[in-house]
Amino acid sequence: MAVGFSVCSLVLYLFKPLLGFQESFSPILWWSVLAGLIWAGSFVLFVGSIDLIGLSRSNQWKNLQGPVGAVLSLVVLKEFATTNPVFALLAAVAIFLSAIFFTTSSETAKKINIRGVSLALLSALGFGSVAVIQKYVTSHVGVYLQQVVWSLAIAGSIATYILLRGKISELRRAVKREVWVGLSAGVLYLGASLFQLFSYQHLAASIAFTMIQTSALWTIAIGILVFKEIDLKKHYGKVSLGLILAIIGIILLVFARK
Repeated sequence: MAVGFSVCSLVLYLFKPLLGFQESFSPILWWSVLAGLIWAGSFVLFVGSIDLIGLSRSNQWKNLQGPVGAVLSLVVLKEFATTNPVFALLAAVAIFLSAIFFTTSSETAKKINIRGVSLALLSALGFGSVAVIQKYVTSHVGVYLQQVVWSLAIAGSIATYILLRGKISELRRAVKREVWVGLSAGVLYLGASLFQLFSYQHLAASIAFTMIQTSALWTIAIGILVFKEIDLKKHYGKVSLGLILAIIGIILLVFARK
């Protein structure tokens, strides 16, 4: 995934003459290197959490990245001037509660494992911190160059992790289908991260990053329609409450911008 993401980011940057963006190297891009390191570490923690408590419960705790990102943006980036902190935080809480209602409806959820929950919470703190760094770099440098540096830092960090943990043999045993799925995920993530960075050009990070947490809706839709993880007839009430809370969260974001 990291390889696919970084290669596609480089290819996109090569279209600079066609896209016509004006970005230049700056010492501020070192923050993107740090963001890549944190993101890679958070991703490893998140995957470790999935191994221990399953995707549904792990994603539930990881979604605390929304409130974490919102609070850090308001404090570190001083977004109080452009954002109403009360509405932003209420929106973050509403969207997180929405994710809880959805994920607690999963038939595959495992018993709570303290270590698994701890790993997911640490990943949430990391992902929320990355959002703040990205907003800062977007405001001072731009999108495309930041994405190149950030993605290469991610790929380099994960490659280092694989080497240090002696996982090269596992990587070699991966079947072609797994490799192609990972590369495809990297290409898709290019679009996701690109739109996220573009949103930071128009919205406060506390608003944009909170709105991104509604991706839980797509996850649940895939879980219901593709993987049949949730019995809609059995959990209709929880799913309905989750959807209502997600909509409330988006509405609150409308009032969050001053």
